[in-house]
Amino acid sequence: MTLNLSRRKFIAAGAALATLGAGRGWAATPIDLHTRVADVQLLPEKYGRTRIWGFEGTAPGPEIRVAQGARVQRRVINDLPDATSTHWHGIRIDNAMDGVAGLTQDAIAPGSSFQYDFMAPDAGTYWYHAHNRSFEQVARGLHGALIVEEPEPIDIDREEILILDDWLVDPETAQIADTFGAMHDLSHAGRLGNYITTNGTYNLALPVKRHERLRL
Repeated sequence: MTLNLSRRKFIAAGAALATLGAGRGWAATPIDLHTRVADVQLLPEKYGRTRIWGFEGTAPGPEIRVAQGARVQRRVINDLPDATSTHWHGIRIDNAMDGVAGLTQDAIAPGSSFQYDFMAPDAGTYWYHAHNRSFEQVARGLHGALIVEEPEPIDIDREEILILDDWLVDPETAQIADTFGAMHDLSHAGRLGNYITTNGTYNLALPVKRHERLRL
């Protein structure tokens, strides 16, 4: 038997299944997110590996993709040496789930966890990130994409999520410069890096086809 299913119909079917799953509890299945120290290849290989803090040990962290109106449940488990929390940036959310340490919740101590549970009411491109000492923890890599899909997918061939990062790295050691909270950074435009990555990769190149319609 041959199944002829266009990409658009496939996406629409997937969105419908996600919505159906949300009603039956499938989309509400808790998923653990560990905040971890990890060594990754951020820079060209000649520089060696860089120690980061990342969700599941990657920077950016795993992409979270849900249907509009779906329930989102994530248990953040802190395997870092410092306390942390997770903010769901741009999502209209109950205050208790907003993830702002010291305001909406206590910071998650090392070795502890916190269960986030909220609805995603609006379609769009969002991000999640650490919100305890954000100026340090985000700069160390604690962030990721949160995509809330619209009910009716638009007519495209492919979608690419691009996360741009600038890292302040010592080229001699390939390690992130430990100058967080410097007064100059706080009083100007923030901490500016000397290396840029896209999706955690230096000089990322994405091949495209002629006449291919992309959403970035």
